[in-house]
Amino acid sequence: MDIISKAIITALTTDPLNPEAAAAYQNLKSLLRKKYGVESDLFDALEQLEKKSDSAGRQATLGEEILGVRAGLDPTIKALAQNLLNKLQPETEAQPVAPVGGPAPFQRPARANRFMDNRPEVAQIVAALKPGHVISLCGPAGIGKSEIAAAAIWQLAPRNALPDLFPDGIIYHSFHRQPRADIALEEIARLFGEDPIPSPYEATQRALASRKALLVFDGAEQCDDLSGILAMRGNSGVLVTGRTCPEGVEEQIEIQPPSAEECLRMLAELAGRVPPRTAERICELLGYLPLAVQLAGKHLTAQNINPNDYLAWLESTSLPGLSPEERQQECLPLVIDNSLKQVSETAQQALAVSGLLASMPFDQDVISKTLTIQPSHGLFAAIRGLFGQQPARQQTPQVRMALRELGNFGLLWWVDGRYQVSHPYIYGYAQANLTPPPKSVRRLATYFMALAWEQSALGVSGDQVLDINRPHFMKVMVECVTWKEWEAAHGLAAAVEDYLDRQGYLADRVTANEVGLIAAWQLGRPSEGAWLGNLGDTYRTMGHAKWAIEHFEKALATARQSGDRHGEGNSLGNLGLAYRDLGQIDQAVDYLRKSHTIFEEIRSPSAGLVKDWLIELEEWEEN
Repeated sequence: MDIISKAIITALTTDPLNPEAAAAYQNLKSLLRKKYGVESDLFDALEQLEKKSDSAGRQATLGEEILGVRAGLDPTIKALAQNLLNKLQPETEAQPVAPVGGPAPFQRPARANRFMDNRPEVAQIVAALKPGHVISLCGPAGIGKSEIAAAAIWQLAPRNALPDLFPDGIIYHSFHRQPRADIALEEIARLFGEDPIPSPYEATQRALASRKALLVFDGAEQCDDLSGILAMRGNSGVLVTGRTCPEGVEEQIEIQPPSAEECLRMLAELAGRVPPRTAERICELLGYLPLAVQLAGKHLTAQNINPNDYLAWLESTSLPGLSPEERQQECLPLVIDNSLKQVSETAQQALAVSGLLASMPFDQDVISKTLTIQPSHGLFAAIRGLFGQQPARQQTPQVRMALRELGNFGLLWWVDGRYQVSHPYIYGYAQANLTPPPKSVRRLATYFMALAWEQSALGVSGDQVLDINRPHFMKVMVECVTWKEWEAAHGLAAAVEDYLDRQGYLADRVTANEVGLIAAWQLGRPSEGAWLGNLGDTYRTMGHAKWAIEHFEKALATARQSGDRHGEGNSLGNLGLAYRDLGQIDQAVDYLRKSHTIFEEIRSPSAGLVKDWLIELEEWEEN
């Protein structure tokens, strides 16, 4: 049985129904009425079931109608259904509802470095992984933690079948790509068919309560609440990688550098024939750090230089006077900096711009549009350019060639038709040490604004494109705040807000509305009330009625101060719905009547919708 049918049938067959559950049921019914209409077969099936809730035939008919209109694909309807179940559970002592979802998730990390397959740590990890157990791999940047973890997962699940120990799935998340714990938990919950309400933490706890999955978290030092995530694991196993070992784990594995022989094989594989003594000294000066050795090998191939010249450069640095451990800490920035000195200015700029994006694959077009110099840098001029209406005069750099340069030096990867910074350390280096060209953040924002407008008009296929780019435009949105690009921040938040609402990405929607609100304040825009209302609506969807009321009240005050009658009516209506969610029907009716009065005065179509809500509340009170 789908979650919507289960929520409705459970509510109708529960007697007595507590006030909170009754309000939640009316909320769900109202949305179904609004979306499908009172003349629809679905709404008719619901009303027939209300008359005889114990009829198996009428219950089946409702389920068929819900499936027929694909209501389960609407995240808001699912969220309200889950909220209703949450309100019913204490009264009915129901068992946790089995989440609605597809096959068990099977996310193996990419195998990027085959040199790691035979490392002794791989067998140690495979032997130690078990349900409820947390294992931590730790070591300095570039030592190969992610690659060793990937090799272990592939050894544990070499074919397209889940291992017996973890029959409920394998989930991989990189905190290098997205450091927020709430986003990671939201994704985990969704993979198991759970909507992230009332919070991603509670949703994940529900999802994992009776499951044995394997959770792989890469780059744990970037996570803003690792302990909170680990507390949600239930009986699932966890493999964590990070530069330091977190507290509270059952087993810690310190990753050691590979042997000299392994490093020599790695260098030879990448650079061809290198004189033995030269190769040994290069590896020694690089602290036998795999990432540094790989970058050195790629440098030798890209430049086609004499290995002895590269060794001479290493000897001229500070590395010879350091201990092996100190070399591991100091060699990477030296090696990366030396490689960047060999590439074009456009290539350096491209890597700097990639640091403004999320640490995941991106399209070449993103970099091309950002580095293209136009006569006007105004926001709307930039958007016109992205739609093909740009002025004739412009300078288009050789971005394709620049990206290939970075790839030749091992700084970028080519991944399924897109580029990606090849290692989290290099991504961090780009963020900390490279300055993007002026207006880069603004241009990135306008690129994703145009993308959001174009793709939102295409329906499901457009949303799929936006799903792929969501980490990037959310990162750019935050960068707009950092760089105080308030016009771009406001425009990008407005462009993606409907998409985030439509897809039910609640944590990102909160961020977008907060950014929009901050930008509105900075710009002196009258849209402050709309952003406050959006925030309240998001919190209400998540089941946080009290937080919603707080924001709706601020939106109401703003609307009254500015004389915005439509905004005042919206805020009053939203307050009515929020109080209805709390089961405070008298206050709900009072706010909705005030809202209805305003909408009738200004002849708004919303008057009819508010009237329907009032009728439903009055009918509920009579019954």
